[in-house]
Amino acid sequence: MAAILAVALPALPAAAQNPPVGRSLAVRWCMACHVVEPNQSMATDNAPSFRAIAARPDTTARSLDRYLSTGHTLMPDFWLSSQERDALVAYILSLR
Repeated sequence: MAAILAVALPALPAAAQNPPVGRSLAVRWCMACHVVEPNQSMATDNAPSFRAIAARPDTTARSLDRYLSTGHTLMPDFWLSSQERDALVAYILSLR
């Protein structure tokens, strides 16, 4: 996992490379639909877990940032700052 993060995180600003901050955002914004923590037991059936998202071979910091930067038909309309997106991306990638 450390090797993956070493490759994936250099593109992120140093302040955003903080998975605990991303975890806090995930709990606040995403937990109602996604399983965002390993010990979480409930979420909707329609949303993939963050661990499943992280495990996809095409998931990268860039792809996650791009996805979180656009509106989604199945997700609530929320706006994250670039620092918040970076922290959330760091958290998701830390689940690999």
